[in-house]
Amino acid sequence: MWRLAVLATAAGLLAPAGAAAQGPPYGIPPDNPFVNTPGARGEVYVYGMRNPYRWSFDRLTGNMIIGDVGGTEEEVTFLPRDSIAGADLGWNCRSGSVAGPGNCDPPSDVAPGHTFPSAGAGSGVVVGGYVVRAPDMPAFQGRYIYGDYSNGDLYWLDPAAPANRELAGIHVDQVSSFGEDGIGQLYATSLTGSVVRLNQSVNSLGAFSIGNFDQPVAVAGVAGDPSRVFIVEKPGVVKLRTGTVVHDFLDITSRVGDTGFEEGLLAFATAPDYATSGRVFAFYTDNNGDLQLDEYARTLTEPDRSDPSTRRPLLTIPHQPADNHNGGQLLFGPDGHLHLSTGDGGVQGDPEGDARNLGSLLGKILRIDVGTGAAPQPTPPPDETGPALRTKVKRFQRVLRLGGVVVYVRCNEPCTVALRGRLRIGRASYRMRRAAGPAQVRRRARFKVRLSRKGRRALRRAVRRGKVRRASVRIAVRATDVAGNRSTLVRHRVRVRR
Repeated sequence: MWRLAVLATAAGLLAPAGAAAQGPPYGIPPDNPFVNTPGARGEVYVYGMRNPYRWSFDRLTGNMIIGDVGGTEEEVTFLPRDSIAGADLGWNCRSGSVAGPGNCDPPSDVAPGHTFPSAGAGSGVVVGGYVVRAPDMPAFQGRYIYGDYSNGDLYWLDPAAPANRELAGIHVDQVSSFGEDGIGQLYATSLTGSVVRLNQSVNSLGAFSIGNFDQPVAVAGVAGDPSRVFIVEKPGVVKLRTGTVVHDFLDITSRVGDTGFEEGLLAFATAPDYATSGRVFAFYTDNNGDLQLDEYARTLTEPDRSDPSTRRPLLTIPHQPADNHNGGQLLFGPDGHLHLSTGDGGVQGDPEGDARNLGSLLGKILRIDVGTGAAPQPTPPPDETGPALRTKVKRFQRVLRLGGVVVYVRCNEPCTVALRGRLRIGRASYRMRRAAGPAQVRRRARFKVRLSRKGRRALRRAVRRGKVRRASVRIAVRATDVAGNRSTLVRHRVRVRR
């Protein structure tokens, strides 16, 4: 049963959300590009991306600029407002401007405006930014600013000729995001804790600190209001800075799952009608490692705080077993609809093809109506039930000695089982070798999800340095029967013992 929430009616009056919760959680705009495409999800707006961690709208033109974290090349793609709907950015057929692991040729993909080598190729990790429209930065109007997480440098691009970049003259160590307040003033965040506001100093880019926070990853504002700035902390807290005063606005740390690597509270947005409705939205990885979008409401008694008990779940996107490539941006567009981005699922090279599959919500930018509208319908609906899957996994295992994790599986009918895993040590993550094979009805089948060579070396180092307590393994198991019907995904988390 839904808890009561505080939401605004069309007349601007506050009312319990219990009644609203009986309706659909969100609608699909009828002009979304794939609403009438068989087998497609209507929420899909842009597709073919590896990990669109940060992207933005130009608040003057409505154009979309996407920073997609690459495999071989990082890319920044500029989409004119009238060319956003249905755009294909080409992954995994290509990575930036070079061939990708998909060994395919997308028929109508949009070429990136700017590329540079990825970290694995000796360079960096793109953190998408904004086109400058800040009123206190007249010398930089219309220029696009973005960051490189690997070296902390900020760069300028000219949207009209984006092939060449130039240093912006500001360094933000472990730059994690950019954001705008209600009138377009620009901010940059660092995972080391600092949040700076960007400004113009004579004819150079300047920056000054607005405070230190716990792993800040995003900044949001209220439309038309420069006095309220929200700072999103990765562990699950949203801070509100009013003037020079900072306090907790929303705390959902109990819902946010593991916050290492690329997980945690990823983004936050206020509704366009926030002044009257008090509605806010949070996008995060939950305790199961899945992507979760929720709506919350401002409290009645304290207008600058939000009540976690008003939570209204809107969308859950399965994201197993990998813990990376979660996407993470959440923005209202100039059309008033909510847009959010998702990564391709995290498995190297996207072998499942989620980014190009219009029936999947991974590797996409989604566009939904959080006002009124028809309930989203999965396409196509399942017409058969898959096998019932029973698993047994010891919670603590000597992973290094075993060379992996042991899993026991049994089905209620003849089936084939596929197992995937990911080793995690602190913030580092290592994909494990896949396991597959038949499972029987009366006897449990034993499988071992083995460490990769890179993961084994990393775990050996962790054991040698006494850091094994920081290590864990996530396992995902799924079964398929002889008719091709799949079971629900079963997940386990294993703690590593010496």
